[in-house]
Amino acid sequence: MADLEETWTERNFYDRPLSVWLQDEYGDEDFLLLDIFTAASIGCSQRVGDIIKKDKKAVGYKNKGGWTALMYASYYDHSDVVKLLLEANASVHLTNNARCNALMLAVMCGNESIVETLIKAGSILEARDNWDWTALFHAVNSGHHSVVDTLLRHKANPNSCERRTGMTPLMYGAQHGNSSIVMTLLKGGALVSLTTHQGHTAARIAQDADYPAIAAIITKWGLQGENGPSLPDGPAAVEARLSQQAQLPPRGRGNVVPSVDSARVIPTDLETLLNQIGLGSYMSVFKEQDVDLQMFLTLTDQELKECGIHKLGPRRKMTSAIARWHSNAPLWNSLECAYADKLEVEMQELGVKLTEAMETIQQTKAQVYQEHNLRVVTEGWIVEARGRLHDCHQRCQMLLEQMSVMRHCASVLSAQFSLIQPTLISPLVESIGVATAHIDALLKLTDPSVARGPSNPSSPRRNGHQGSYPNTPR
Repeated sequence: MADLEETWTERNFYDRPLSVWLQDEYGDEDFLLLDIFTAASIGCSQRVGDIIKKDKKAVGYKNKGGWTALMYASYYDHSDVVKLLLEANASVHLTNNARCNALMLAVMCGNESIVETLIKAGSILEARDNWDWTALFHAVNSGHHSVVDTLLRHKANPNSCERRTGMTPLMYGAQHGNSSIVMTLLKGGALVSLTTHQGHTAARIAQDADYPAIAAIITKWGLQGENGPSLPDGPAAVEARLSQQAQLPPRGRGNVVPSVDSARVIPTDLETLLNQIGLGSYMSVFKEQDVDLQMFLTLTDQELKECGIHKLGPRRKMTSAIARWHSNAPLWNSLECAYADKLEVEMQELGVKLTEAMETIQQTKAQVYQEHNLRVVTEGWIVEARGRLHDCHQRCQMLLEQMSVMRHCASVLSAQFSLIQPTLISPLVESIGVATAHIDALLKLTDPSVARGPSNPSSPRRNGHQGSYPNTPR
């Protein structure tokens, strides 16, 4: 085996049996030879030729995965084996279990020469696999720029789309951020106006994938094409390019033909604009009011009515034209434009409602903020009042204790001096009793553990003590 490893360099071992890997020298016993799939995958053309001579049908055999010898040779880039199999009438249309043909497998690995060979052999460029992809999809997904160019040169459809999502090869190229493939597809006829089933264009997909440079390339191509004017050339050059594009025959996906009106002409005066929207008869009204194009583009519906346009239909057409001018939209007069104007009006109404809702939200926030501040201040006052009420209650307790001492002293004095000066002691005792009664009532009123309110019988308002004692807050 060591000697075998030293001489393992070329194809001289390709036609050896598999047992050469298990022993050093041959014997007379039967060997397990390479099958056509293994021989094709490692590029052993001699062994493939020997198998075909013995069994011409071997070129159409499939393994458990549905792969043929041609698929293996195409995938692993063995050109000589591919040519040998094609000369033996191997079918280029057979597919494996994933419905991928030999062309798709060669495209996945970027084997450009084999791609050329299979296309010339009659391989169908628009065949689709289980993912609904053509060979061009696989080339874009694998990032093989040269293979993409080869497929487009052989008239592969750059605008084929997935039936499930509506994605096109250009959209996948934009999603992967491959600028060279994107430019190749654009030069090959890929349309930038096609959208997915969600309404996203290739430029939008590139922008969402965080490739703004790719999105700019696609957008610029849509406006100018390959040899069109650049933006620094000025708006006039770009508008001229747009006018040329508007005169081109319409192109759409499948059998759908978009409706296209007459070429767009940018109005330079008010009369041209009114003629474009079919309201040239109202030019005299604006002449009387000295309204030119610049002034006309600032008018509102109410101002148009003040100018003398009393009919609703003409006013609506004029306001729609003004809105289209400011939105850089065409001024064509068609059913599609009418529908777009209706949507524009609805969007404006929604915008007004949104603005009103935002103002209401701001007012509500301001009111809530004001009430929150008022509540904070009120709660602060309540806490402070409760603190003072507690202090008052404690002072009343101290006074009641002192009055008890004074009452005791008065009783002692009354016992000692009642025989000498009874009239002097008795008023003092009565005053102490009255003061004690008031202090006891005040003690009950300032008790923090008692709930205060209009329903409380001990409330000073219920007892007719308004102004005599401070009202206890809740």
